[in-house]
Amino acid sequence: MEYRSLKNTDLQVSSIGFGTWPISGHGMGPVNEQKSADTIRHALELGINFFDTADMYGFGYAEELLSRTLGEKRKEVVIATKVGLEWDDAGNLRRNLRPDYIVQACENSLRRLRLDHIDLYQLHWPDPDTPIEETMVALQKLVDAGKVRYVGVSNFSEAQLSEARKHLPVCSNQIEYSMLERSPEEKVIPYCSQNDIGILAYKALGRGLLTGRYQKRPVFAEGDWRKDDPEFQEERFAEILDIVNRLKPIADSYGVTLSQLATAWVLRLPVVASVIVGARQPEQLEESSRGALIDFKDEDLAAIENILQPRKT
Repeated sequence: MEYRSLKNTDLQVSSIGFGTWPISGHGMGPVNEQKSADTIRHALELGINFFDTADMYGFGYAEELLSRTLGEKRKEVVIATKVGLEWDDAGNLRRNLRPDYIVQACENSLRRLRLDHIDLYQLHWPDPDTPIEETMVALQKLVDAGKVRYVGVSNFSEAQLSEARKHLPVCSNQIEYSMLERSPEEKVIPYCSQNDIGILAYKALGRGLLTGRYQKRPVFAEGDWRKDDPEFQEERFAEILDIVNRLKPIADSYGVTLSQLATAWVLRLPVVASVIVGARQPEQLEESSRGALIDFKDEDLAAIENILQPRKT
């Protein structure tokens, strides 16, 4: 396992991070708690020291499961959680970065994680209804109180990052970035690179589409968010399947799987501190974490670029 420095912090994070959304029991169908716990423990065996969760993953269940499974190890690894999404009384998800909400949410996360501080506290999504200055002032108080070590954001544009950084240092931006989602290359990634803000990439496997396991459109159970995802609809799925089949010979030439090729391609950028991989079973994590680092030849990067060009936005 390779470890990368999160700039402007003393955190060294594994290049593969463990994402807890898939084991939260919300949004991706039912889960088996024993298998989830086994997968977390296997992550440790593989050298993964970076665990990413959020207070809204399973309404706090993911944080609690992570803490119970890690036990005392939770104090030896890097745990990142997120704040800023909440469910209203009607069952709708809404953004909330109000100062009072952040302070209370932090206390709740600390209790569920059984920690006295959070290594990396991330704003889950921008909140257009709350001035970012008010949000950052609240975070500064949490930092001053020793309850948060470092502040990161998630899904922030370069303009939103710039505004947030006027009030408090931001060390990371968690974004969707993959061979199928390259829009961050236009502005967000260059901004982060220029300002020493680490990228934490999620959905690097393109919602599982880049693993090669789908040769026909899958049928997802009710409650699985992928059921209505545009990428899994007929026209886009056919386009992606063609891309995957063209990538396969390149993966074979390096002796890696398609998942490992996709992960290594994201990690080719020095600004990417970690690729967050969600797994529900140990073997899924095994594939993603093994052989994820590739010393790409220039001609192969050019070939991949040619294959992906129709998807670039």
